[in-house]
Amino acid sequence: MHVLGVAYHWTPARQAQWQRWADRLGAQHTLLHTHPDRAGLPTYVGNDHFEFGAYAAAARHAAPNGPYVVVNDTLFRSHASGLWANWLLAARSSMHASGVFCDVYPAPKERPVEIPDPYASSWIFYAPTRSSLENFSAAVQRVLEAPTPPLSSAYTAFLDRWLNHPLPGVGYQGPRSPEDLARKRQTIVWEHSLSRELQAAGQLHPFVGPGYRALRTLDKLLRRLKLFYLNT
Repeated sequence: MHVLGVAYHWTPARQAQWQRWADRLGAQHTLLHTHPDRAGLPTYVGNDHFEFGAYAAAARHAAPNGPYVVVNDTLFRSHASGLWANWLLAARSSMHASGVFCDVYPAPKERPVEIPDPYASSWIFYAPTRSSLENFSAAVQRVLEAPTPPLSSAYTAFLDRWLNHPLPGVGYQGPRSPEDLARKRQTIVWEHSLSRELQAAGQLHPFVGPGYRALRTLDKLLRRLKLFYLNT
């Protein structure tokens, strides 16, 4: 197995944390850097497209043989990282179809045409083979190169509501500078576009099983607890 991590901010302690997570999987590890201060590293991939640029570059930095886990650094901020490693080890034998396996969400009730059902939450992808990873990176590249068509009014309303939801703990909970909100809005659009691309090609497979559903619930609780302590 090869873990292809994606990091913006970097410290020696965080590098060690990534390595421990890969060791838990018995995996090789490569950390793809997107911050300009890491430009001297051979695994620097630039930040023009944020984490999606790293996803597009993942196949170029991958070991010859899979499986592969492509995962960004929200792994350690918003998810039960150790339990995710345990679950991946247990589930890998069942994830062998061509394509990528991912954490998915149902489309919202209003279902704008831009949002497929389900769509991939773009923080973790499992590719069982080299060809699956190459197809994934190529799909990301096509999404990044395609012009963004005019957005439907329903989709625009969805994005605005999700980024600026009035209820605490609902919608986007990250930094709120204009630059941060613009970045998050763009990555959401890419997330949905990539999901449509993969789904149309029959290459998007949801994670499944009771262990996965339990992880989803635990991640949600962890995010709520984090928000609570930040606001107290």
